[in-house]
Amino acid sequence: MAHFVQGTTKMSAAEGSMEHAECDQSSSRKNLTNSLEQKIRCLEKQRKELLEVNQQWDQQFRSMKESYEKKVAELKTKLDAAERFLGAQEKEREQTQRDSDRLRDQTRQRLQRQEKEKESLNEELHELKKENKLLKEKNALISKKKEHYECEIKRLNKVSARSDWGDGRRDPF
Repeated sequence: MAHFVQGTTKMSAAEGSMEHAECDQSSSRKNLTNSLEQKIRCLEKQRKELLEVNQQWDQQFRSMKESYEKKVAELKTKLDAAERFLGAQEKEREQTQRDSDRLRDQTRQRLQRQEKEKESLNEELHELKKENKLLKEKNALISKKKEHYECEIKRLNKVSARSDWGDGRRDPF
């Protein structure tokens, strides 16, 4: 029995050591399992945090994208309005330029006509002055002739009156 007791003790010791090994293994497994579970929980937590951050970034991106698209649309509207305004201004400037060119041409033509008319009138005035001078000269000549004829008539009348008085036909007074 001693052998049995000794065998049992050995067995018990072996069993104990096996149990202890199993316990150690079990404890090791539990530790490994716990460690893996902790890592899994940690990774899941990180995954959740990453998903939250990713969602936040996605929201911010979408919000920024929407904001920038709205801003781009506003700027396009402003650009279109500015281009229309500039187009209208350019058309108005072109029309004003055409009107100005037309008025300038009309003014130039009117000035040319006036200049020609002035030249024509100056020529006519020159001719009239010449004619006037000639007429004055003729008038002076005719006036001298008239005076000469009047003097001659007076002289002839005196001569005739003397000759009539001398003949006795007329009374000198």
